[in-house]
Amino acid sequence: INVQAPEDSSTGPVAIVVKNAKGESAGFSLTKAPLAPGLLAPSSFQFDGKQYAVATFSDGAFVCPPDRIAGVACRAAKPGDTVALYGVGFGAVTPVSAAGEIASGPTSLAAPISLRIGGIAAELPYAGLTPGTIGLYQFNVVIPEVADGEVEVEMTVGPVSQAPVPGRLFLLVRR
Repeated sequence: INVQAPEDSSTGPVAIVVKNAKGESAGFSLTKAPLAPGLLAPSSFQFDGKQYAVATFSDGAFVCPPDRIAGVACRAAKPGDTVALYGVGFGAVTPVSAAGEIASGPTSLAAPISLRIGGIAAELPYAGLTPGTIGLYQFNVVIPEVADGEVEVEMTVGPVSQAPVPGRLFLLVRR
């Protein structure tokens, strides 16, 4: 179930009950926070014990080891390439786009953000909502001059450090 929390200033534990035509779930509690950033990193992007972030080239190919996901075009990024990372929970944007509304155009993340790839600061030409979507953030990233191989992605947003689960997130870079 994908859920976007309503906009308000409340934080802390909130009661959740899921209802549909067949009934409702037992209640449970989640913690609501102003920011809960997370980059897209599904289990299908885990190779040899390393979790890769979902990153795409403008042609739709993914940044991941080639021939690892059947029917999916994957290749390594090169320094200077621009790729897009995606995520949720990164907070407010300008101009304002209300929770649950389709982002009608480019926005800018309100909180300060930094991204390091392989320990080197990366340029972020765009950090905001993905136009035409609801609640999906896009980060266009220029791959810095890093060594070949599996390089770690580290993101910090405002006072909250992005801590991916499970483990660390990687991208594949080859010159």
